[in-house]
Amino acid sequence: MTLLLRRYELLDRRLLGGRLYLGSTLWAGVHFGGGLLLWWLDSYVSRGGVDPRWLLLTLAGICLAILLRRAAPGPALAAATVVLAADALLGPSAGVLIAYGDALYAACVWGRRRLTYGTLAAVVAGAAAVLVLLLYALRAGYLPGALSVLQELGLYILVFVTPVITGLSVREHHLRAELERERTRQIVRMAELDRGTAIAEERGRMARELHDVIANHLSAIAVQSTAALSMRDPDPERVRQVLGVVRDNSVQGLAEMRRMIGVLRADDNPDLERVMPRLSEVDRLMHTAREAGLEVRMAQRGTPRPLPVQADAAAYRIVQECLTNALRYAVPRRVEITLSYAEQDRRSWLVITAENGVEEQQGRPEQAWYPGLGGGAGLTGMRERAVLLGGRFDAGAVDGQGRRLWRVCVELPISEEERAADMDKERR
Repeated sequence: MTLLLRRYELLDRRLLGGRLYLGSTLWAGVHFGGGLLLWWLDSYVSRGGVDPRWLLLTLAGICLAILLRRAAPGPALAAATVVLAADALLGPSAGVLIAYGDALYAACVWGRRRLTYGTLAAVVAGAAAVLVLLLYALRAGYLPGALSVLQELGLYILVFVTPVITGLSVREHHLRAELERERTRQIVRMAELDRGTAIAEERGRMARELHDVIANHLSAIAVQSTAALSMRDPDPERVRQVLGVVRDNSVQGLAEMRRMIGVLRADDNPDLERVMPRLSEVDRLMHTAREAGLEVRMAQRGTPRPLPVQADAAAYRIVQECLTNALRYAVPRRVEITLSYAEQDRRSWLVITAENGVEEQQGRPEQAWYPGLGGGAGLTGMRERAVLLGGRFDAGAVDGQGRRLWRVCVELPISEEERAADMDKERR
């Protein structure tokens, strides 16, 4: 396929400043050679008093017109039509008819829209005129039978109509290919913009992370080390305390560095989020939602505990999606979100529940949410996040407090060992 494309690009090369194309020049030579062979085989109508060698001039003329099939399809078709008329008076000859079909094809493929549809209209009108003449000739007795009418009409369709229809089909494919290429270029540009934005955001995050590591942990290590070195009479207990602080800060700094390295290697680890937001950062999401006019009520039950990195990021994204959906669809504009830390079946869970009112709808509960409100991609994303972490997801319309509510309930395992065990089960 690549070799064919390269050959096509070579034949599509412009000559004489774009006045001719290499492919058209070679194609005109092929037509001239084929026309000579057909002339040599007496593939023409011999008219009394006309030297058949005149047909070679019409063959040469239409081949010269084919030279312009790409650079100037309109003038090429006009010249080919004049040559065809002259050939019809002298012959006609098969080589000129075949070459004229190629001129029609080129006009439909590379000509302007007006030329294309004008050619189609002329060919269709010619077909109607030919059919009328053939029927008249049949009725007047000039033709032996209906088979002759079909043969003559078929010859017209083969020489004139078929190249036009083929050219229109190829033109449509060219237009579709150009639209797809333009769409691809737009997608590439959008991807580059998204990539640049993502890189800028990740650089900002990494800069903040590095600043925290250097300013906090390494600075503490440097201060404590300087204090230990400045002691004239080292106190063993004091030195032990200093070394303990140095060790704690070193361990914490290494842990944060490993976490940053994990984020940088997110492309190599599909289970790791590319960016790592935290559930503790949802205050800014609620602030943004409130500024947009949404009443947000957040409640917390149970004893908060440290969350695994993936669960922390997933919980943040789920709360964000619940706020976004409530901001778009809640009636009234109010949402209640509850974060529950619970123990169930000897396992630790984070349960996220979001409730907001919806308009009354008919049909199944889930149908109350979808029609006219979106494609459900947000619910799919929340479900995938929960399932990938070994959790559970449920969403639907319920009756509560005298009105219709939309409820989202997500359960995430928040223990590293339990989450790993659930993920192993999913993989099996």
